[in-house]
Amino acid sequence: MPSRTPPPTVRINIPTVNVSEAWAPTPLRKQRIFGTRLVRLYLPCVLILSLVTNIYYFTRPAPLALPATLSSQQSGAQMHREIADTDMRQLTDLVVVPGHGVYLGAGSPLDEANWYLQEQQRGEVGAFMAHVGKGIEMVKEHERALLVFSGSKTRLEAGAHSEALGYWTAADRMGWLTNDVFRRVVTEEYARDSLENVLFSIARFHEVTGNYPDRITVVGFEFKRERFVDVHRRALRYPRIRFNYVGINPPGDAAHLVAAEKKNAYEPFSRDLYACEGTLAEKRRERNPFMLAHGYAKSCPEISALFDYCPKPASSVFDGDLPWLN
Repeated sequence: MPSRTPPPTVRINIPTVNVSEAWAPTPLRKQRIFGTRLVRLYLPCVLILSLVTNIYYFTRPAPLALPATLSSQQSGAQMHREIADTDMRQLTDLVVVPGHGVYLGAGSPLDEANWYLQEQQRGEVGAFMAHVGKGIEMVKEHERALLVFSGSKTRLEAGAHSEALGYWTAADRMGWLTNDVFRRVVTEEYARDSLENVLFSIARFHEVTGNYPDRITVVGFEFKRERFVDVHRRALRYPRIRFNYVGINPPGDAAHLVAAEKKNAYEPFSRDLYACEGTLAEKRRERNPFMLAHGYAKSCPEISALFDYCPKPASSVFDGDLPWLN
């Protein structure tokens, strides 16, 4: 039996492949689809946010700014002052600015929202500040003048803010209390009416300087001129030639103010020179809600008789000795 030839051996050469070079299927298409979806989803959001930001940046309101005189200075309490040396004993002239409304000390004093005002005082803050500014101007021009802001804590609703301190603070906020006048601007915080504005300011002048003023200038409303010059000056027997009045009215027609002044102040004070009776005495009580008491009779013994003087009849003028008559 013939021998059977074995089938030829087939050899297949299988190339060796480095494992690191081996191909492995990856879900590339799936990743690309997912990434594309993210871009489509978030890109509009980013563009919208960028658009809104740019619109706000170019259309945003400008920040509120105080007037230049306020924005360029600091509060007096924070400012380092190099106060001019002043010999207070050499001062000779008294400038009185009677208080009206109460500046509460925060925000611009040019904005009446920062004042405590009675209803009839609305719109008069500009005139108040004109009085303050004129007083400062006068002591800047006259190096021997002392400015007294006068007015007590007259309104319970205003709290412990006096009219005088409010005016002083307003001047400081405006940057007007410069180093050359700083020591020559003081407050008088007990006066409850216009007669006391003058009398108590004379007392403060004496407390500060040790003397009584050679001349007095009052800065107030023009429609109150006659009350100060004809009535209060006469009650204090201060010489007319040494007594001056600077009048600045609020804007608008002052005819109604003149009529009210005559009825409610000039005539009552003419009948009751020292406010001892009736409506004038009642107003003093109402304007002292914190029950304050001054000490001027002790610090100014030469004029102590004037502080409680109540003659009969009420229109009689004080006939005692006074230092400005000598």
